[in-house]
Amino acid sequence: MIGWWRATGKFPIPRSGGIGVVSAAMRIVTWNINSLSARKDFAARFLDEEQPDIIGLQELKLETDKVPRELFTSRGYEVAVFGQKSWNGVLIAAKLPISDVHTGLPAGDAGESRLIAATVGGMRIVNVYCPQGQSVTSEKFPYKLGFYDALGDYITASDPGLPLIVMGDLNVAPEAEDIYDPVGLAGVPSFHPLEHEKLKRLMSWGLIDVVKPHITPGTFSFWDYRAGDFHKGKGLRIDHIFATKSVADRVERAQIQRDWRKKKDALAPSDHAPVSVWLKDVS
Repeated sequence: MIGWWRATGKFPIPRSGGIGVVSAAMRIVTWNINSLSARKDFAARFLDEEQPDIIGLQELKLETDKVPRELFTSRGYEVAVFGQKSWNGVLIAAKLPISDVHTGLPAGDAGESRLIAATVGGMRIVNVYCPQGQSVTSEKFPYKLGFYDALGDYITASDPGLPLIVMGDLNVAPEAEDIYDPVGLAGVPSFHPLEHEKLKRLMSWGLIDVVKPHITPGTFSFWDYRAGDFHKGKGLRIDHIFATKSVADRVERAQIQRDWRKKKDALAPSDHAPVSVWLKDVS
């Protein structure tokens, strides 16, 4: 599958063999863990208490062979990993079989480990960690825009009628209500009109924000560690779960789990909160 994508540049969603065949209720989570090594015990507590069926993690900051797979396998999960030393890294873990794993976005990721996709529970899951962009004068900003172009090509080459989820740290706050200071931060990375154009391309193709209808405006998923931003409410909603209509129609609940941005006893949290959606049983 990986070689096929690199040769053709087309979206590797199987046309059969598992897509659209599971209709059971399930819970799906995306979470930028900000170093799985530093937050292994924190993640274990989350898995034990929350019991997601599918979870996508970003910013592992570990090479593939250094990821503690037993954290997941000991709890009944299969796991697919695309790691990178010190930076980036993504994984998908599921209590259902994982198949047709694809890693990388060679047209836009500059060799960084930022995308992993797999078929799970009758759906194609794309877990992505988009670049932040740093500043509009930095070379990292055009890299971010190019990454979004490649992501757009990757997604829109598929059929929006298929059950597809695109989730992860997208590093874009879509609307003014998704950022604590939309005036003061207008035009900075994560709230820039060029980023909004790239995101609009994905949404107009057929992706739906399945979290937004279930949260109040001003609900954020990321708060910088510095200057007490979390306690001051200075956040952004940049972690998303988007889905095609066949999946969106099954969403009965969604939540940004702010309590998991807080310390748990002596365990330090990520600077991102996990984002969850619950799919209803349609069997």
